[in-house]
Amino acid sequence: MLAAACGQTSDGQGSGAETGSGPANGMATVAKTFEGPKPEGVSGPNEAFTRTYYIPAAANSDMYEIEAGKLAMERASRPEVKAFAQRMITDHEKTAKALRGFVESNPVNIAVPSHMDARRRAMIDNLESSSAQEFDRAYIGQQAAAHQEALNLHKSYASRGDDKKLAKVAQNTVAIVEHHAKAVTDLERAFGAGHDTR
Repeated sequence: MLAAACGQTSDGQGSGAETGSGPANGMATVAKTFEGPKPEGVSGPNEAFTRTYYIPAAANSDMYEIEAGKLAMERASRPEVKAFAQRMITDHEKTAKALRGFVESNPVNIAVPSHMDARRRAMIDNLESSSAQEFDRAYIGQQAAAHQEALNLHKSYASRGDDKKLAKVAQNTVAIVEHHAKAVTDLERAFGAGHDTR
């Protein structure tokens, strides 16, 4: 079992959500496969957000996915996990570029953060401390939780955000993240919760 490292909160993005809140919509197995720090801050797909919340939250999500993907490319045992990780790097580099492009082209008065918040850094630390036998399970467990949070974030902003142009960026990201979430579910089914991932 992974060592729990709960209690991490996001920097400047606190919502009062518990780190142990259960994921939904086909992601329930994450509770069995991952016990480390989990994403928080977005509890459902119908919350209204300002761009000052959405931009750093989306940027942190992209940074985490890229760094976790690079780590998985180095440490994952299963080829299908490595293939998924490469897709995360490629796709989230694209979504990060789209977000930066929006910020650079519009007077939003907020910068895209250049470093991950403490909560996502704790998630990366959890992956780095996982043994070779644990790594695939830990990575996919994190991905299930992270993509549920990302879906809630992007769907919320796409439907209720305070900037129509940025909402279009969010909507484009929704389609990408939905594909990722399905791929995570397929991977969970492929090797099953609690199974050895060697």
